[in-house]
Amino acid sequence: MSITLSIPPAIVQEVREWAEEHGTSLNQYVRECLEAKVQEVKELRYRKAQEFKDFLLNLPPGGLPKGYRFNRERDAVREVAT
Repeated sequence: MSITLSIPPAIVQEVREWAEEHGTSLNQYVRECLEAKVQEVKELRYRKAQEFKDFLLNLPPGGLPKGYRFNRERDAVREVAT
């Protein structure tokens, strides 16, 4: 797949020079960065799914306490992959 990106020329030039100094191309470097981000997101999703599974498996007999109400602010911890 081919895509078009809008990146300031100064950034492109700096990264291109860095890539050449490290024996790769700008295209290969960008591809590797994107692949690394995809892997990071997959690992985060897997970890969150495991945490949820562990939560479910460790519920007390009978499930959640009677009258338990989900509170998004209290119960949902969000991590943002950067």
